[in-house]
Amino acid sequence: MKGLLLGLVLLFCQGFILADDKKNILMIAVDDLRPMLSCYGDKRISTPNFDRLADSAMLFERAYCNYAKCGASRMSLMTGLMPDTIGVYTHRDNDIEKFRESRTDAVPMSRWFREAGFEVRSFGKIDHDGWAISSDWSKPPFAGRDGEMLEVVEALSIPTKTIIADRANCPVAQSPDVDDDFLFAGRMVNEVNRLLAEPREKPFFFAVGFRRPHLPFVAPKRYYDLHQPEESWLASNTNPPKGAPVLAWFNSDGYGGMMKKVGDPMPNPLTRDDAIALNGFEMRSYVGAPVHGEIPTAKQLDLLHGYAACVSYVDAQIGKILDQIDELELRENTIIMLWSDHGWHLGEMSTWGKMTNYEISTRIPFMVSVPGLKSGRTSSLAALIDVYPTLCDLTGVEAPEHLEGLSLVPVLENEGASVREVVLHLYARYNGAFMGHAVRADRFRYVRWTNRQGKVVEQELYDLQSDPLETVNIVADHPELAQNLEAMLD
Repeated sequence: MKGLLLGLVLLFCQGFILADDKKNILMIAVDDLRPMLSCYGDKRISTPNFDRLADSAMLFERAYCNYAKCGASRMSLMTGLMPDTIGVYTHRDNDIEKFRESRTDAVPMSRWFREAGFEVRSFGKIDHDGWAISSDWSKPPFAGRDGEMLEVVEALSIPTKTIIADRANCPVAQSPDVDDDFLFAGRMVNEVNRLLAEPREKPFFFAVGFRRPHLPFVAPKRYYDLHQPEESWLASNTNPPKGAPVLAWFNSDGYGGMMKKVGDPMPNPLTRDDAIALNGFEMRSYVGAPVHGEIPTAKQLDLLHGYAACVSYVDAQIGKILDQIDELELRENTIIMLWSDHGWHLGEMSTWGKMTNYEISTRIPFMVSVPGLKSGRTSSLAALIDVYPTLCDLTGVEAPEHLEGLSLVPVLENEGASVREVVLHLYARYNGAFMGHAVRADRFRYVRWTNRQGKVVEQELYDLQSDPLETVNIVADHPELAQNLEAMLD
């Protein structure tokens, strides 16, 4: 009996020591961020710290979300399950509760790493707002106030405090002349850096989620001053793809109630022209943005200005965390991963916002810095569902059996390697009345739209080699190719 007890004690101690020897993880999430960064070849926005991280990381040039909306995307990443396995496409709390009750085996990444011996902490937006379970983390998330997304400055003329705006009265953009930590992102980074400096007995897993550049575009004035958008910034493909069904690019289907509130109800039936006039209603619903119709060039430039300022504000905060990591000499034992939950249309296809299956909405910045591995760039396909198994693989933590993603470690070790032939993603339209399942292959994107009965009602096919902006749906001209790609969905 004594021998058994001694063995158990030794096993426990060995496990604790192994946990201590594991690499730390710093996972940085940025909401609504498209690859509009210098390290991705887009020089319009000042992003020295994104670029600095990229210099020490493997940068994935073709990484994608699996669902272009905050809640479903983050739930997929944190559980390691595809969105259609989860079956939650709205932000209704009861939907997520039903999933958790039915899939108790789907242990979220936070709890899995906590049980593996990590100090697991959440800052800002990692789980979708309101969806975090405190006990999954080592301590309750540092998430900010309820509704922190709508943090605005109460009075721009004399900024003394921030408030959580009423959604119907929230300005689309603000540029207060304030210090970085006057806004939540700055205060959050102060807390992250304070905790990084604390002594600890366990390896840490810090998940830091920035809410900007999500709407509203609120950033300190100094970051607005960095940019002067001009007409060359405007989208060149402002028309929806030729031959594409309205449900593919009309991303305002979930805002019918808000349209009624502002006195501009959604037409029924909805014509193509109607859809263009109301497209991007997530953005249009904020004060200061046109509710209906064409968005004047000057206003488009204002919106681009706000987006750029928010990206640069987040960039500066990331720089402060990297400075702290370097000052504390943690870089040699810390994996740093950065991702966005989805992309964002800035006028492309008549659309503002996310919530489509197109490249501009699904392609994301994704970079991973691993001590001991070379930096580089890879064109290998990757998806957010791969985050969970990759972090397990990098830290030697056994991966749970339920995961549906793939470890990207072979690509991190060799930029020419590949672990997946395609990326699958999807989007539910009209409260699930239609489902668009998509396959992003090396050259093509195919989308199959089905109704509730599973009948195919629309199809799309785009050649991203000859038509990278996805301006023409060519499915009618290539039925055999479409059929071959469709087979990958099943």
